[in-house]
Amino acid sequence: MKKPLVSCFAAAVLVLLAAGAARHHASQDYSRYPADSARLEAALKSFRLEDGLSIELIASEPLVVDPVAFTFDEKNQLYVIEDRGYPDPIDGSTAPAIGRIALLRDLDKDGKFETRTDFVTELTYPNGVLPWKGGIFVTCAPHIYYFKDTDNDGIADIKEIVLTGFNSNQTAQIRVSHPSLGLDGWVYVTSGLNNGNITSPRHPERPAVKFTSADGRFDPETFEFQNTGGRSQFGLAFDPFGRRFGTSNRHPVMQAILEPWHLRRNPSLQFTETHQNVSTVEAEAKVFPISGAVTTAEFIPRLMGLSHTGTFTSACGLLIYNGNALTDAHKGNVFICEPAQNLVQRQVMKSKGVGFTSSLPYQGKEFLASTDEWFRPVFLQHGPDGSLYLADMYRKVIDHPSYVPAESRHLLDFESGKTDGRLYRIFETGKKAGASKWDPGMSGTPGRLMEALSSDNEWARETAFRKIIEQKDASLVPALRQTLKQASLAETRTRVLWLLYHLQAADDEIFRLAFADKVPEIREQAVKIAGLSHHSSPTVNGLLIKAADDQDLKVRFATALALGDKTDPQSVAALARIAGKNGDDQWVRNAVLSSISGKLPEFLAAFQAQKANAPAAHAAVMQDLGRLFGNAAPIEDCRNLMKSALKPGGNLDWRISTLLGLAEGVSKRSESRQSGLNPLAYLAGNQEAQLHAFMKNVNQRVALANLPVAERKNAVALLGYYQFDLVKNTLAKMLDTRNPPEVQIEAVSALKRLGDPEGARYLTAAQTWSAYTPRVKNAVVASLVYSNGFVPALLDAIEKGTVRAAEINSTDRQHLLKNKDKAIADRAASYFSELESGGRMKIYQDFRSHLSKPAVAAEGKEVFLRNCSACHSYAAEKGGNVGPDLTGIRNQPAEAILLHVLVPNYEVYPAYQTVNIETNDGNTASGWLVAETDNSITLRTAFSTEVSVLRKNIKSLTNPGISLMPDGLEQAMTEQELLNLIAYLKAGN
Repeated sequence: MKKPLVSCFAAAVLVLLAAGAARHHASQDYSRYPADSARLEAALKSFRLEDGLSIELIASEPLVVDPVAFTFDEKNQLYVIEDRGYPDPIDGSTAPAIGRIALLRDLDKDGKFETRTDFVTELTYPNGVLPWKGGIFVTCAPHIYYFKDTDNDGIADIKEIVLTGFNSNQTAQIRVSHPSLGLDGWVYVTSGLNNGNITSPRHPERPAVKFTSADGRFDPETFEFQNTGGRSQFGLAFDPFGRRFGTSNRHPVMQAILEPWHLRRNPSLQFTETHQNVSTVEAEAKVFPISGAVTTAEFIPRLMGLSHTGTFTSACGLLIYNGNALTDAHKGNVFICEPAQNLVQRQVMKSKGVGFTSSLPYQGKEFLASTDEWFRPVFLQHGPDGSLYLADMYRKVIDHPSYVPAESRHLLDFESGKTDGRLYRIFETGKKAGASKWDPGMSGTPGRLMEALSSDNEWARETAFRKIIEQKDASLVPALRQTLKQASLAETRTRVLWLLYHLQAADDEIFRLAFADKVPEIREQAVKIAGLSHHSSPTVNGLLIKAADDQDLKVRFATALALGDKTDPQSVAALARIAGKNGDDQWVRNAVLSSISGKLPEFLAAFQAQKANAPAAHAAVMQDLGRLFGNAAPIEDCRNLMKSALKPGGNLDWRISTLLGLAEGVSKRSESRQSGLNPLAYLAGNQEAQLHAFMKNVNQRVALANLPVAERKNAVALLGYYQFDLVKNTLAKMLDTRNPPEVQIEAVSALKRLGDPEGARYLTAAQTWSAYTPRVKNAVVASLVYSNGFVPALLDAIEKGTVRAAEINSTDRQHLLKNKDKAIADRAASYFSELESGGRMKIYQDFRSHLSKPAVAAEGKEVFLRNCSACHSYAAEKGGNVGPDLTGIRNQPAEAILLHVLVPNYEVYPAYQTVNIETNDGNTASGWLVAETDNSITLRTAFSTEVSVLRKNIKSLTNPGISLMPDGLEQAMTEQELLNLIAYLKAGN
């Protein structure tokens, strides 16, 4: 019999709840309210769900209000996190502590919930939950709480802060969330793109851990906290084999590949990446809404390049589904909520390299979409019955007022829906879904736990796994060993293998069994556990070394990481074999390089002793290896490596790559800079003649147009570490527009490195300057502005009219205007005074009235290519990746586009703020932060390249909080051209 739904009368009850009425100390039976199902049934009718599936309401207001996360415990009780206070008050006042945790029970076991207890009240912005030892962990910045009901009245009487220090001074959207138990026994959380200084009240003796905008994890027993790889906002999920995935607004699916502790073990390694995109992102991350919902990007200039109708703007709550109530085709798929456009997307994951890639199973429609603009799906989870469960916050406006310009906030209704909320179940039509098939007496016999571990439903497996982790009952070891041998599901064998590790029962027999498993995912787990395990018997070490030759790339990658703490020759040789086979993959290469700190000569010997290396892999490894030698090895070891590269014969590519890596590393050393020699000459010693002959070949090689661009780039880069007089003519030729832009930009960088003023004159020669594409011109301007020896040539070119003042963006102009050399600052002021005078907003206000004038969209294309394409792509016009793709900008009003063009610093999203670095050797770099680790920082520059700098080489770092996009763009075009540009961007083609 269908349960009655929600009545109008219940709204009065809900108003009291939302207003913080007196706490109820007894369960509330909501099934007694008379049904008023019209509104809820209309919501159900608004859904367009994938064929063959059904969606069913299991709870709604007033039983649940503003649900943002939920979890089922082993008793089939449902804990629902209610973020009732969201969003922050529009007037900027302190938010009331009205967030709650509801405990729902299904007493008649029909799969729908009718009874509620206020488990916890008076929270600020709770947003994540994980069951643990009869209670729950809850993320609610600045804290992570542990709540537990010990007297069975449905109300928490244990209320403990177990971790604190997570930043809560930004919006309610940007906070730590999604506590999730990993196979390794740690609880992982997202950063919410925020940070903090984390301590545990249980352990006041511990120093605070600086939490970055990367994700984190904590030990649920000791509450030790660590930073991890990945960078997620509101969404974290594991697949059944422990791979971790996250999401962030415009990046629907990302995968954590490396961890900080991997990169940290080699302090000379400059690689900073820890995660990669699995799905398409930003303008290419298409969605297919049917509601006609308006996203904030349609009228908010600040979000113009960050969210667009028809693409992901609010990706969150992802789940990798492995239940048993949908079809087999859905298993292993990733599901992502997109609340701003009222839909849930399904993507199919496929293995690619060491990670995965995902794609849509069909075009033009979604897994679930609604015509109801109030439908706001935010969270997905497995359930005891194998269904896919969904939380719908149900709001008129889901956006946060902080991301709406103040003058527009009054246009949006942030209050409507604050008394609503729904939970749904999705399952295959015809399957009996609802009541759990599993008796909640999970803590009973070993046989019941093994049955749960062997289930084809992920919820059963993960819940049994958690219970055993909590209990750590050694009496379960025999049953676990038997299950490992007999279980047909690889997902089961994975969890059992990890449980044996946690119970310290993974002996040689277990490892032999796991390393021999026919399923590569099991061998991958064996490698990971062998790398963690204190059990380091000769048998296990031998199996681990043998895994370097496994037929599966992911197993070899895991082996490269696991061998990081091994120092024996066999382990070094195994790392060399992995690098020789897969060194062209950046993740594999850096996994290997992270593992060889203190073993550089031994690894080099083992690597060079190999036969039949893949040429691309060999060159890539040798370049990075050369850089590691240059960064840290004794200078004689560096010279010996140079000697081997200078020997005649053999593939020239790896020899150039090796010398390039060496030169890059050695150039940072003080003794090299103080020698007065270029880095290659300093390294050469008595090999000067051999070096000269080799560089003569390199000079000739860069001109080979049929050579792969990557090889030409390396050759050009190497010239930038040699003698200016011997390479200047070659580098000047490489500036020719007939060369690929990557080669041109590399030549610009080489001339900047060499630092001879004559090189600056090459860069600003009238014929050369006029032929630069926008991207190359950006690279040239950066090299001129940030090299004091080059600045006079730039100012001379401006004075002659070769370079227009408006071609120098605001950041670069300010750098020149504030130059310590008064003569340079005065000259700059005379050239830039017109651009820098007056307020930018006044220019915008004055021009806005001109928007009604006629414009020709077709003529705006040339304006875009000339002024914008260096940093932005648009539709079919592929440009630089410095700024956001503007394809979706056609949804913006003309006024918003104008504001973004004329006042780029009106509001700057943190990801696009300029960071300036000065290094100890006098070089500078400017761009936006791509990644950072304990060792180094990576910037993306204004000419679409990336620069990594070791922290130990940084002299100063500043973040002025301004955009890389230039002010004064209107000076580079006529009024009509600006109108045409806006019309072109609005036309969408």
